[in-house]
Amino acid sequence: MSQDNEIDALSKVYDSLKGLNNAQVKRIIDWVASKFEPDKYPGLKAVERETGSSLEPGPAPPESAEAAVMPGKKRRGRLPAKAKLTAEAEEPQTEAVGSPDFMKYETFAELFFASNARTITAKILLAAAYLQEKKNIKEFGSSDINAMLKKIGQVVQNISASINVLLLKKPPLLIQAKKPGSHKHARRAYNVTDAGLSIARNYIIK
Repeated sequence: MSQDNEIDALSKVYDSLKGLNNAQVKRIIDWVASKFEPDKYPGLKAVERETGSSLEPGPAPPESAEAAVMPGKKRRGRLPAKAKLTAEAEEPQTEAVGSPDFMKYETFAELFFASNARTITAKILLAAAYLQEKKNIKEFGSSDINAMLKKIGQVVQNISASINVLLLKKPPLLIQAKKPGSHKHARRAYNVTDAGLSIARNYIIK
């Protein structure tokens, strides 16, 4: 429960600050830090040091997490991102060359129940790593991840907020694969970083 509360707090704070400039962010964090006793919350100093360009508006993580489609333009020679992921049992796949830790599991259900991924972000990272390594899908959206989790009864509400947490980790565990268009329905795609794959592998019980 504490992990979920932390994710919720991170998401709300980030959403509140992401439209501000560095000076405004600095003033707000200084004010918040002054309301706590520094000796009891030493992490506040570290947070303050990290609020330089990292919260500058621009490459802000999204409210939605799907593959980008520019308005008025058609993809040529490619299927939409959602069409890449069909029901797992029905999805034919070309031979993938991924991590042996993921390749030995035929389904995501087998992998999940052989893991100790219990927090929301751990489940998301494990599903994303399975898509990338086992299914050889290098760019996927939040709906693709949630589709994997839904099949095993682990669907995540407001998954975009949890994905934002993985994007903001130092180093990031997920990165945005494509820059979205300006259209309000533009979707973002992601892939798992080397650091993310390393952590996901550690979830698997040997």
